Amino acid sequence: MRKILLLLEHKQNRNLLSELLQQAGYEVFSPSADDDLLKLHNSFDLCILGPVTLDKFSDWVEATKKAEEPVFLPFLLMTSRTDVKMITRHLWKTIDELITNPIEKVELRVRIEALLQQRQLSLKLKAANDNLQNLNELKSRFISVASHEFRNPLHIILAYAQMLYRGGEKLTLDKKEELFRRIKTSAKKMTDTLDDVLILTKGELTELKCNLQLLDLPELCNQIIVEIQIATAINHEINFTIQGEYIKVYLDESLIRQILTNLFTNAIKYSSLDTPVDFDLIFQDTEIIFKIKDKGIGIPLKDRPLLFDSFRRASNVGEIPGTGLGLAIVKQSVDLHGGKITFDSQVGVGTTFTVV
Repeated sequence: MRKILLLLEHKQNRNLLSELLQQAGYEVFSPSADDDLLKLHNSFDLCILGPVTLDKFSDWVEATKKAEEPVFLPFLLMTSRTDVKMITRHLWKTIDELITNPIEKVELRVRIEALLQQRQLSLKLKAANDNLQNLNELKSRFISVASHEFRNPLHIILAYAQMLYRGGEKLTLDKKEELFRRIKTSAKKMTDTLDDVLILTKGELTELKCNLQLLDLPELCNQIIVEIQIATAINHEINFTIQGEYIKVYLDESLIRQILTNLFTNAIKYSSLDTPVDFDLIFQDTEIIFKIKDKGIGIPLKDRPLLFDSFRRASNVGEIPGTGLGLAIVKQSVDLHGGKITFDSQVGVGTTFTVV
């Protein structure tokens, strides 16, 4: 954060100071005219100005500082002692530091660095506060989703446990195995939800790393398709095609599994059984492209901007179960690879996700 706006009246002084600051490693700029100042869109971290400019543009200075709140935007006034009395009415409203002529270079550097450090600290505090607000929002959404997603499995586990306890020896071995299987399925559903939350939390609060290794992608994709069909207990047709010249590539197998597993799960979950899912693996020059297309319910326009946020679900999912974590995990995994994900969707027709 070392971008300085110079607003000094005398061109020679402005040029000398600009050269001095640039030599010290600061980025310095000045508007070419008064009109340019009022239309200024450039961001800056410190403004150094003279008394005439302050007197003329005090409203702009005050408005600019207010627009940055609660972040601290420092303004430093360079003036002679005789001019200070002329601008007293502006000083404590808008000016954060005052330095009078003759100016010592060392003193000027110290003042500038002190102001920039204050700004840096205020930016960090603002970022930390924003993160806390985001975490609070995530917590609220998690509680809402968890209370919904955990309620049914917990009720099922409690009901079947009571049946086992009360039934005792009256239940046949097959019946007991069926009840245990349903309890296990419900417990796994809750575990999967918690695992998804932990994956996202690890990515948001720590630095996940992309562990690259040489992969045979067609083989890995076939494995994932088989695993998905077994896990969903649905023999949903997935049309897998490979395009382009096949090569082995360096990718993170765990992250690729996260990407494809979640996209396949969604494609199957939001499509009817009689519609296939198309999966294209495309080798194109230096890029690897995954394209998964379903003929499902589609994504409404209003839901698309926040689709990759945690705990977000489309408004048309109805009673279809889900946590709203899958696509957030996909986005995180794609970002760790330095890739990008896009989608094209039409309500009632289907959705295509493309990962590059």
